[in-house]
Amino acid sequence: MRTIAVLLAVVGVVLVVGDLRSRAGLDVALGPRPLAAPCQPGAPARMSIPAIGVDAPVETIGLDRRGTLDASGRAPLAAPVDQRKVGWYADGPKPGSGTGTVLTNGHTYRDGSAVFQQDFPTRVQVGQEVDLVLDNGTTCRYRITTVWRDVDATNGYPQLVAGQGLYDQTGPERLFLETCSGPWLTSERRFEDITVVLATPVAT
Repeated sequence: MRTIAVLLAVVGVVLVVGDLRSRAGLDVALGPRPLAAPCQPGAPARMSIPAIGVDAPVETIGLDRRGTLDASGRAPLAAPVDQRKVGWYADGPKPGSGTGTVLTNGHTYRDGSAVFQQDFPTRVQVGQEVDLVLDNGTTCRYRITTVWRDVDATNGYPQLVAGQGLYDQTGPERLFLETCSGPWLTSERRFEDITVVLATPVAT
């Protein structure tokens, strides 16, 4: 009987330890993302939005001189050449600089092959985090503060950009992200709208 009692006690310890390890593993899986190297000014190499499954490399972009000018006479951002990449306007502020608006964008394709999907406007939400991994090995983290969904691309978007100063290169640092959305206009081969996201830095 003593032998049986000892064996049961040993088995009980093993089960308890195993349960603790299992719970610890679950806590790790559900816990916050690991801290990244503190943000230092640099060029973005990759963008991640974990809440909606976005994780893509970044390419530099310029301005679309053929696009509709905003009320301040500024051209819109050009699109990335690679639909699987996020575009970053390299002539604007760098992430981590502490000043001005970091300008980014990306494609939405109907066949799902682009960096953003057609359900982006419904899935992106205030409070979600956006990470920019920089070429210097650090990560700048932002939290979404505002989402403008399905803004008319022809008139509404230029007015929004000018009215909210979204292309400003002065003032506190923030992250700007936009992509096509809304109905597909077959005759013009484009989406009717644009969804715009604005985010502010989070300490890492």
